[in-house]
Amino acid sequence: MQEDYDSSASGYIQDTFEGISHTFTDVEILHTSDANIVAKAKRYGRWWLLKGLRQEVAAERRYQQMLRKELEIMMQLQHPTIVTAVGLEDVDGLGTCIVMEYVEGVTLSEWLKGPHRQSIRRNVAMELIEAVAYIHSKGIVHRDLKPQNILITSNGNNVKVIDFGLADSDSYAVLKQPAGTHGYMAPEQTQAAKPDVRNDIYSLGIILKQMKLGLGFRRIISRCTSPIHQRYQSVNELRRDCENEKRRLHALLWGSIAVVCLIVVYAVWNQTTTIRKDAIGTHGALRSQNAGVTDLQGQQDTEVEEQSSIQFRKRQKDDAIDAGCQAFDEKVVATGMNEHIDTLSYFLYLRSDFPDILEQSYSWVEQYIQTICNDFTEEEINYIRAEIQKHQWDVMKIWETKINQLKETYDQSIEE
Repeated sequence: MQEDYDSSASGYIQDTFEGISHTFTDVEILHTSDANIVAKAKRYGRWWLLKGLRQEVAAERRYQQMLRKELEIMMQLQHPTIVTAVGLEDVDGLGTCIVMEYVEGVTLSEWLKGPHRQSIRRNVAMELIEAVAYIHSKGIVHRDLKPQNILITSNGNNVKVIDFGLADSDSYAVLKQPAGTHGYMAPEQTQAAKPDVRNDIYSLGIILKQMKLGLGFRRIISRCTSPIHQRYQSVNELRRDCENEKRRLHALLWGSIAVVCLIVVYAVWNQTTTIRKDAIGTHGALRSQNAGVTDLQGQQDTEVEEQSSIQFRKRQKDDAIDAGCQAFDEKVVATGMNEHIDTLSYFLYLRSDFPDILEQSYSWVEQYIQTICNDFTEEEINYIRAEIQKHQWDVMKIWETKINQLKETYDQSIEE
C-alpha cells in the first residue's frame, strides 16, 4: 500500500501540469533602455516583471554590479506602495534578471490624463508621499522619482513606486555618481554623487505640481522646489503640511454643505409658515360666510354642493401632490445621490456635487409648480407646494442623518 501511495504522489511532480509551468513562458518585451531590458512573463499561471541587461552590456562588470545593487536595495523594501522584488534568476533568452511582481495599472503620467476629482488626486499624492517616507526610513534615496516611475493600480487607484536602478544609500561605497532625469532631478544632483533625501523632495514637488491639487498646495510645492537649504528637510515635514491642508479643505467642504442645508431648510420653513397663515385666513372667511346663511334648506343644498366640490378639489390637489412628489423622486434618482448616500462609508467620499444637488432640488419643485399653476387657485398652489416640500425635506433629512453619522466618525478618527 505504501508503494502505491508513493507512486501515485510522484505523478504530480513535473515541470508542467494543467497549463501551469515552473519556468517563465509567454515572455513579452515591454521596454528597453541603453543598458536594461524589461519584460513580463508567466510562471505558475501568474504574470511577473523581469528586469535584465541588454546583450550588448550583459558581460560588463559595472552593469552587473548595478543590477545586483538594485536588487539588494529592493529586497530591503516591503511596503504596499513599493513594487516587490523576489529574487535574481537566469531566464532563457534574457539572461540574469530581477524578478518582481507585475502590477496591473498605468503610469502616473497616463493616469493624470483622466478626469479624476481633486479629492482622489490628493489621496494618490498622500500615498506617494507615504511611499517616499518609507523609502527614506530605510536609509535609501530613490533619486529618479518621476511620473513614469510611479504606477497607479487599476483596482483602487493605489500607488506603486518602481525602478530603483538609480537608488542609493550611504551603505554602498561603489557606483557613486550624479543621477536623475532632467526636469525632475534637483539642481544639486547634477554635481553631487552623495544621495540626499532632499533630492527626492524636490522631485516630489515637481510631481505634485503636475497633479493639480488646488491652490492650497502652492505654498507646499514652492517649498519643495526651493534651494536645498530652504526645502523641507524631511518627507515627514512635507507629509504633516499636506495632511493639515487636507483637513482644512475638508472643513471648508463641510462648512459649505452646512450653509446650503441651512438655506434650504429656511426656505422650506418660511414657505410652509406663509402657506399655513393663508390657509387659516381662508378657512376663517369661509366660516363667516356660512354663518350668514339663514335659509335652512338653501344652506343644506349649499353645504352638499360645497362638500362635493371640496372633495373633488381635494382629489385634484392630492393627485397633483402625488405627481409632484413622484417627479421630485425621479429627479433625485437620476442624480444617483440616493444610492450614493445609502452606500457611503466614509465622510470624505461624499460626492463633490452634493451642494449643487441640494440647491437644484428646490428649483425642481418650482419647475413642477409652474406646470400646474393655471389649474389651481393661489391658495391651492401654496398648499400643494408645501406638501411637496415636506416630502423633499423628508428625503434631505435622511441624507443629513447619514452624513452627520459619517462626519462624527471622521471627527473621532481625527481626534484619535
